[in-house]
Amino acid sequence: MHKTKIYSKALLLLCSIFLNSKTFAQEKINIGEKINITSTILDDTRELYISLPKSYGDTIYDQKKYPVLYFFDGDSHFENLVAQRNWLTRNLYATMPEIILVGIVQKDRTKELTPSKMETPKEWKRANFSTSGGNGKFMSFIENEVKPMVDKNYRTNGFEILSGHSFGGLATINCFVNTPNLYDAYIAIDPSMWWNNTSILKTMDGNWMTKNHEGKILFVAKANDPGSGEEHHNALFALHKKLNDLKSSANFIWDYTFFDNEDHGSVVIPAEYDAFRFVFKGYQMPVKKAMKSPELLDSHYNQISKRLGYNVVPDEALVDQLAKVCIRQDLYKQAEELLLKNSKNYPNSANAQRSYMDFVEKNREQN
Repeated sequence: MHKTKIYSKALLLLCSIFLNSKTFAQEKINIGEKINITSTILDDTRELYISLPKSYGDTIYDQKKYPVLYFFDGDSHFENLVAQRNWLTRNLYATMPEIILVGIVQKDRTKELTPSKMETPKEWKRANFSTSGGNGKFMSFIENEVKPMVDKNYRTNGFEILSGHSFGGLATINCFVNTPNLYDAYIAIDPSMWWNNTSILKTMDGNWMTKNHEGKILFVAKANDPGSGEEHHNALFALHKKLNDLKSSANFIWDYTFFDNEDHGSVVIPAEYDAFRFVFKGYQMPVKKAMKSPELLDSHYNQISKRLGYNVVPDEALVDQLAKVCIRQDLYKQAEELLLKNSKNYPNSANAQRSYMDFVEKNREQN
């Protein structure tokens, strides 16, 4: 009888653990979704990896619109870019705005990411470039089918970034050089500039810069990888020289970063991190200064608006948090200024209007 009681208690304990584990197992952490898009241009169905910012479904603050990053090899880069974005947009010291991520999956990288036909060199035993040269059609698919679908179904603000690595970096540079109007910022990670006897570099001979390049942002990353071959290295150094030769006459913003301790594969993670910080350079809110002088936010966001080419306003949630920090530190005048600023920047936000009015009413009663 004693053993029966022990077995019964043990059974109850196991059931309890099992039920609790089932409850925990149901709490899923989702970083995005995979969707299919049917393309008439490609006559095919393609996969897109999409991740929305954490604040996208927020019900407290005013619904806002977001920049979009379109990137090649979507399945390969998706998890890293989600992590980088989430880390860089956290808390009051966010160094970039929240963005929507759209990864486009390749079925044939050589076909879809190379801008011109190239014969496979005889000495390249494992390479096959027979399908090369289809990037133009693939870019048309993104421009005329992917972008409209994203703009229709998600809250986008019109600021668009294109990013790619290796062949994807080649496609990114090609787009920047020949059709710069398609995106606002470009991220090319260890791009294969050697392609087709450096044909894109030859395009950059002479006066290649146009009015459409004005105000665009370009970030290029190069890895120190002996295994990539001399052609690859020389072509990337040549790209740097062409950009550097523009000097002060360049009508766009650019940066070329050499990653001495990274190879062609490992460079992706630090390059994407640095690229985000470069594209949105100056975005981070001057928290401590703004706590003393909230009016500094105006000039700060005017500067980042000029860099990005669209009107960037202080994030409602961040300003709300900053006001709460001011209240905790008895900086009531500054807190009122911040809450007033939010109410003006977000006139349709019930939270912004209520927070300001509640603060004013509470302080009126105390005084």
